[in-house]
Amino acid sequence: MKIVVSCDALVARDYAVSVVESMLLLYENAELYSIVHHEGKIIGPVEQRKIHSSFLSHILTDETPFSDQWWKKAHLIPGALKKLHIPCNVDLVINISSGFSQAISKCDGVRQITYLVENQFETRKPKFLREKIFRGYLENWAQKSLMQADELWVTTQKSADFWSNKHKSVSVLPPFFKATDFPLFPETIRKSFPSDFFAIEADHLTESKAQGLIDQLLKKGIKFKFVGIDHHLDSLKDKYKDRVEFWGHRCAGELAPFLAASRGFICFQEKGFPVQAIEALSTGTPIWIKEDTLALDYLDKSKPGVFSNLDFIDSCEDLFEQMKGLDIKKVHGLVQKFHDLKFRAWVHRQVQKLSCDSSQENETCTSC
Repeated sequence: MKIVVSCDALVARDYAVSVVESMLLLYENAELYSIVHHEGKIIGPVEQRKIHSSFLSHILTDETPFSDQWWKKAHLIPGALKKLHIPCNVDLVINISSGFSQAISKCDGVRQITYLVENQFETRKPKFLREKIFRGYLENWAQKSLMQADELWVTTQKSADFWSNKHKSVSVLPPFFKATDFPLFPETIRKSFPSDFFAIEADHLTESKAQGLIDQLLKKGIKFKFVGIDHHLDSLKDKYKDRVEFWGHRCAGELAPFLAASRGFICFQEKGFPVQAIEALSTGTPIWIKEDTLALDYLDKSKPGVFSNLDFIDSCEDLFEQMKGLDIKKVHGLVQKFHDLKFRAWVHRQVQKLSCDSSQENETCTSC
């Protein structure tokens, strides 16, 4: 089959882009279609493919997808996607959607699988007058477009339960992380780790929340280090110079031992797949995550190694008691269902099945 991959934005590395890259590993000749593409912003296999994008690439200039600028101009997206057309010689579109790209125009008869990795409409509260005016129209348009996909894949059973009442073919495909990059280190190596500091995810912290957390932890004498994208916290780097360590965004080779060496990983992500928290668990490190967050839907908070209450700063002794006796193998095992090899194998089987279902040649179907 001739396959293309489509998505919402190719402007910065995020989880959706990781899924796109995973699809490109499976389908080496697939071209890409994206609502917005900023050339050269994503190093790796993505930029090596032929990429088609809409005129919004010149209008939505923010380096962060789904920023306020995106939502201010979101009313232009339906028109832009009518002009961004996938040709009729394509057999299958594998769409990695964050809520919009499932509506990229294609010919009748071209099959489409939409993998809804996250739905931006679920958590975004309209801020601007134009956004409020068009919100209802856009949400209805996006949902109707989802209904037109031949297959809809979602990330959690909770999402599947919701969409099964609306779509004829819904499957659960758990997200993935690069499991082999975040191993359970041997005991001989773990003994050399300090395990005396907390790793705090910087990506989803506002400046004010980060400062409040820093002041609390310094006052309590608790060791900690920030990790992840932190350019939005530059003012705090200057303010707490030589007192607080900001590790920044690191490759897996540096991040894995860092997470394994920490006492625990503190996650403030409120939506989407909490990939850094998953990576921490894979190294045997327990995590703390907010109780009321959608990101917790991917994890069983009753399992060892996952603590949902973030008020631990006021009860450190209880916290340390909780962690004593944790079986790191069980912590590691919590996230192996998200193994990247398992993810790609499932996708390949489903696409092969779809190919067989549409084929008129019995020999082809037998081989599948």
